[in-house]
Amino acid sequence: MSPWLAELRAACQDGPVLELGCDTGGDTAWLCDQGLAVVAGDIALDALRRCAEAAPAARLLQLDLRQPLPFGDAAFGAVVASLCLHYFDWATTVRAVAEVRRCLRPGGLLLARLNATGDVLHGAAGHEEIEPNFYRVHARYAETKRFFDEPDLDRLFTPDWSPVSRQLRTIHRYREPKVAWEIVLRRT
Repeated sequence: MSPWLAELRAACQDGPVLELGCDTGGDTAWLCDQGLAVVAGDIALDALRRCAEAAPAARLLQLDLRQPLPFGDAAFGAVVASLCLHYFDWATTVRAVAEVRRCLRPGGLLLARLNATGDVLHGAAGHEEIEPNFYRVHARYAETKRFFDEPDLDRLFTPDWSPVSRQLRTIHRYREPKVAWEIVLRRT
């Protein structure tokens, strides 16, 4: 996220950044260390407890992205969603992204990491396909995972978003390399 720090600060100068899927707080702690106020959420209470240790300055909430977010319209200047929007069927994914958009101010910034269809070491191959690019994987956090290709990203983030950056990256924070999209968009 460091290349986007100046834009995150500008977007959140009068309020917090919303982090979805905070897990154990690695990104949460980084955001707090950069001087940003952070509201962070995750569905797992154990993850939230560990996040509280890593980022004691953050406001933490248990959030289920299958449900409407408990925030007002245009409540945040930026949302960070790192590897948390991929556990759902397509209709639920579309609703979750619509909720993220609703909570962002016009011109607000979304930074997201999404599983890529090339992420075969983390479930994009060899599993029962439920929907296109959506598999039953019996993973650590859920039974299902979605993997995105470019047409999926185009369908999910247009016309209500203005693209800033879209890059396919290999992440080395896990035992096996992970292939993910890193996208930055503005709410139109």
